[in-house]
Amino acid sequence: MLIESDHLIPLSKAQARHRPVSDKVFEYIQTGRIKDVYASTAAIQEIIFWLYNRNLHSEAIQAVNAMRQLPNIEWVPLDPDTCLKATILIKEYTISPFDAYHAATALSRDATIISTDHAYNRIPGITLIDPYEL
Repeated sequence: MLIESDHLIPLSKAQARHRPVSDKVFEYIQTGRIKDVYASTAAIQEIIFWLYNRNLHSEAIQAVNAMRQLPNIEWVPLDPDTCLKATILIKEYTISPFDAYHAATALSRDATIISTDHAYNRIPGITLIDPYEL
């Protein structure tokens, strides 16, 4: 299951909207209650851009370091095939580039995403898991 950036952003933002549920998701991952979790390296890039655009450069360094150390999460690098699939998803389903990277990564694996972002519901084959329902 791909963990999307909406659960990684709270690592660098204490007052994040989804912080309580993100903490619960990470507890489940750390204890093995949720297994086979992976994330796209695009999530790291997305968070760097998000923090950079807010002039939070030190926080970006801290966030990347925290993500590097997350237990039980496999980081899946972007490759040209994933990028091509993402560009097709952008065109076909009018989703953001980062959502497209996450979706393309998930489609190359188990097609399951844990996220609060309902844009993934538009993409055939994706199973969206609402973390609030865990």
